[in-house]
Amino acid sequence: MKIELIPATDMTCLSECLRIRNAVFTLERKVPAEIEVDEQDVPGGDCEHFLIKRDGESVGACRCMHTESGIKLQRFCILKECRERGVGKAALTQLEQYYSRRQQSGFKMELDSKFEVCGFYEACGYRRESEVFMEAGIPHVKMGKEIVVRIS
Repeated sequence: MKIELIPATDMTCLSECLRIRNAVFTLERKVPAEIEVDEQDVPGGDCEHFLIKRDGESVGACRCMHTESGIKLQRFCILKECRERGVGKAALTQLEQYYSRRQQSGFKMELDSKFEVCGFYEACGYRRESEVFMEAGIPHVKMGKEIVVRIS
């Protein structure tokens, strides 16, 4: 299985990310479309968008925002039929490595995880940092992971 993390720097690639996010968040999870897509969903904006491919096929998407403490992972999703096959973990590892190569020192990866999938992030080394809170009518928890950067 080959997992690729492709920066979505043009509208064609970003449109593919939005198609996958629509399938996962709007159709499957019933998040209203008007809050799932926002002003950050444009090429060259404040967020970096990534398309996740498995063996050349588009299977996931995410976006990342730079924060004072590091990187905030947002809208991370894998198509339902591709879950529980190692795709999410491999993509998350690649994201951590991608940002590690661009940092001069350690940083924090943080996210607001849907409560039902926080076990996935815990298995990837993330820790809960909040009590459960509601976002878009769905229980969430804040999670984070300190990333150590080794400069050679």
